[in-house]
Amino acid sequence: MRDIALALFIFGMLPYILVRPYVGLLIWSWLGYMNPNRLCYGFAISFPWVHLVAIVTLLSLLFSKESKRIPWSTTSVLLMMFLLWTGLTTVLAVLPNAAWNKWEEFAKVLVMVFVTLVLVNSRERMHWLVWMIVVSLGFYGVKGGAFTILGGGVNHVLGPPSSFIADNNALALALCMTLPFMRYLQLHSARKFVRLGLALAMLLTGVAILGTYSRGGLIALTIVCGALFLKSRRRLAVAVIVVAVGLTASHFMPDKWVDRMGTLQDAQQTGSGVTRIQSYEFAANVALHRPLLGGGFNVYQSDSMWQQYGPPDAIPRAIHSIYFRVLGEQGFPGLFLFLALLFVSWRTCSRVRKQTRQIPEERWAFDLASMLQVSVVAFMTGGAFLPMGYFDLAYQLMALCAILELHVRQRASQPAEAHRHDSADMRLRSMATHKALPE
Repeated sequence: MRDIALALFIFGMLPYILVRPYVGLLIWSWLGYMNPNRLCYGFAISFPWVHLVAIVTLLSLLFSKESKRIPWSTTSVLLMMFLLWTGLTTVLAVLPNAAWNKWEEFAKVLVMVFVTLVLVNSRERMHWLVWMIVVSLGFYGVKGGAFTILGGGVNHVLGPPSSFIADNNALALALCMTLPFMRYLQLHSARKFVRLGLALAMLLTGVAILGTYSRGGLIALTIVCGALFLKSRRRLAVAVIVVAVGLTASHFMPDKWVDRMGTLQDAQQTGSGVTRIQSYEFAANVALHRPLLGGGFNVYQSDSMWQQYGPPDAIPRAIHSIYFRVLGEQGFPGLFLFLALLFVSWRTCSRVRKQTRQIPEERWAFDLASMLQVSVVAFMTGGAFLPMGYFDLAYQLMALCAILELHVRQRASQPAEAHRHDSADMRLRSMATHKALPE
């Protein structure tokens, strides 16, 4: 039944996507983040829904009246350079077949990231994209939080099978990156029941992160909570949620969860900690011996490379760090481009915050820039322990940072009368409320 419902919905949306390519981008994001096909039991599981929607969206964009110009900025240039660089390292990869498969997957993601740059050209579209991210990943946060509470925290919370977030650690990172977007929507939702619902979703998502039993997730959650408190307005609401999640961790989670989190004090206590460190040494050695191009995508799958560059008696495994993985696979230039993307995204949001701090009509941009920064922090901290350097949400987040700054600049060049009309239009849509920022 789920398979039929999903098929009817997506095929029913295709004609609409052909008319409105932006709708296709939203559906693509929903499919990519929520993976609803992985919740089915029949033919829908393996059907290439994401590819279908992406192709229809690209065709729609090609023949639509939408602008097809990529808004070039430092971020978009770096994204293009990173895509081309990973293509070059793939040509000379240690494992060509595995590398090409991974590069094709990554290239498809970046193509849709550039589609995001083209199509998300208004405040309303940014808002709806954020909603789609929150609904898609927040589903697993709410579901996982309820599962943890009802089950006494005994079992691990996992993502949809055979997806990018199937692993408990990957799901924890994705949820940490989603929490700031929930807060943004809570600040800019006009209806009280929506704000209360988002507050509950934040609480359950925090509990779900605990329920993943991910130590990296706990570190990221702790830092995200602190960043949310520092970057958010109306901090009392954030403090209440943080305290509630903290009380859940200290008084509700079982002893085995406490014991597992206790191993954070010494990585050598666990086998996974030892093998992680070994994978970091492996990646560093590969980069030192192949500094320009690294080993290419999935170099860690090569037994001969492990024998040559891994520490003695190392156990081959994925490189559990976004930094070391990019370093080992793309070399030092690839790592530089990757770090530059993160830095530029942060600085872009800092400029937006500075430009909009004292402008009541742009309070939404100030808050969105703040929450984008918190999400970047979540990716940088949680990703330090996970092999998710090519996570699609991170790159769409970078695109949103660039889009937001471009929109703010364009608004700054418009007459004040146009600003008032836009603000009134958004109020009619109940998309946000407008109050002056505190001094």
